[in-house]
Formats: sequence, structure tokens, C-alpha cells
Amino acid sequence: MALTKFYYNPKTLRYERARFSIVRFSLAIVGYLVFGFAFFAALLLLQNLIIETPNEKQLRAENKALKEHKVILTSVLSESNKQLSELKQQDLSLYQRLFETQEPQATSQVLPEREEILISDAAEFDESVTQLGNRFSELIQTARSGNQFFALKTHVGRTDVPALIATPSLAPVQNFELEKLVSGFGTRIHPFHKGKYQHDGVDIAATRGTTVVATAPGRVLITKKSDLVAGYGNYIEIDHGNGYITRYSHLEDIAVRTGQKIDKGQPIATVGSTGGSIAPHLHYEVIKHGINLDPIKFFIEGISSGQYKVLVSLSKKQNQSLD
Repeated sequence: MALTKFYYNPKTLRYERARFSIVRFSLAIVGYLVFGFAFFAALLLLQNLIIETPNEKQLRAENKALKEHKVILTSVLSESNKQLSELKQQDLSLYQRLFETQEPQATSQVLPEREEILISDAAEFDESVTQLGNRFSELIQTARSGNQFFALKTHVGRTDVPALIATPSLAPVQNFELEKLVSGFGTRIHPFHKGKYQHDGVDIAATRGTTVVATAPGRVLITKKSDLVAGYGNYIEIDHGNGYITRYSHLEDIAVRTGQKIDKGQPIATVGSTGGSIAPHLHYEVIKHGINLDPIKFFIEGISSGQYKVLVSLSKKQNQSLD
């Protein structure tokens, strides 16, 4: 049985039975709700401060590591970019020294900037690290293969220097243009009897008076002038040493003498149409130990890889020679 509640009324100076009040009931409910909400909020806050989920622990540790190692990461990234730049410059310098031409442009992966890495979120940071790792792996692989190639194929010792110096590596005419190569080395059609024969050099079309240059340093072995409408006409042979001899035929004027010492690139004659020539051009031969070699293989300096491919394609055409 529920107990009956009374309250003291100061006006009547009597205890009177307490009646149900909607206002007091509402206030009580509101008070309980406010207390419950405050208690629950305090409990939740206390739980977040004391208890951590595994994911929160991992994120907190990552944030702490990033803050602690930001300076180190910045230094490492700066040093990495510096090393990449130095490697690229060294590679370009080596390429230009070997081939004396610009390195062909290569497409490469665009690496993220340092600032982008430092302000990126976890996913972007992982992606940036992966890109950097892939790029470094690519550079390491390139360095390994490059070192192996140069070690096995192009190792240069003291005994190799004379051979490199003696190798004729220039185009034999000034301002050489690829399309001026009109006939290559090998079996060609003779301009007079139209039969096939062995063409021992290459024919470079040029106007009369075009400057002919020595393709390597050496000493003039032969200077020959001839009025016969056959053979090489006016020609020069230069001994470069190490078994190399170059021959320049169908010349107009000869500017050197037998026994004269010649530097690479030095003007030695002008283009003409003497001897068995049907048009002004230079017939150029490369001979090593008495055997004629394809001169196209010695067109190295000042010619890019793309230009060399065009040159090889032109030299392989089975056409008529000019001598």
C-alpha cells in the first residue's frame, strides 16, 4: 500500500495531503534526463581518455612518428632529390662525352614534391613512398645494367686510348645532311655498265667546293691527282694508326700534302666530280688492316640515335652509286 504524503502549509499552519503536480513531475523528469546525459557524457569522455581502440593506437603512433621524424624525412627527401639530380647530370655528361650529342629525351615517372609528401594524408603518403621506392629501384637497376654494359662493352684502358683516337668518327663533309647520303656500302648498281658490283664506300652528294674534313687525326699517306675519266680521280688517303686508313675520292682541290700531320676535323680538300664520277660528290672509304668496312658504322660524333637509324636505312637502299 502506497504511503500518503503530506506537506506543511504555513498559511493554514496545518499538514495537508500532497496532491499530484504536473509541473513538479515535469521538472523532476527533466532533472533526471539532464543528470543522465551529463553522466553519460562524462563516462564517454573518461572512456576515450583511458581506453583506446587498436585503430586509434595505430593512428596515434603514426602521428607521433611523423611529428618526430618530420625533420629527418625532410632531410632525406632533400638529399634524395639532390642525388637524383646529380645522377641525371652525370649520366647526361657521360652520354655527351661518349657520343658528342644530346641524350634522347626519355619519359619518366613524375615524382611528388617534398611539400606534397609532408602535407599528405596516410594513404597519399604511402603512395608517395611507393613511387619514390619504385623510382630508386629503377635507378639502381639502370645503374647496374649501365655499369655492366660499360664494364663489358666499353671498358677503356690505357692500351685502348690509341685505338679510340685513331677511330674515324666524324662525317667527312662539313654541315653533313642525312639525305645527302645517296649510296651506301655493299652491292650496288654501277653507273656506267649498270651491272652489280661491290661498292667499297659511301657516296655523299654535295655541291662543288664543299669542304671535306679529316674524320680522325693522322698523317697524309697519299695525295693523288688524275685527269682520267675513271677510277678515284683526285683523292687522298690518311693513315690514322692502329690499322685505320680513310680514303676521300673524286675531289676538286686538295689542300694537304703527302706526309702532313692532320687533326680531326681539319679541312683537307673540296668536293668535285673527278675520275669515274657522274655527279659532284664525295666517295668515302674506311679501311682497317687492308679490309674495307662500312663507313656508316663510323658516323658517330654529332649524330643522335634517331638520326643514325635514318642513316642506316638510307645506306641499305640497293640503288645506283655515283662512281
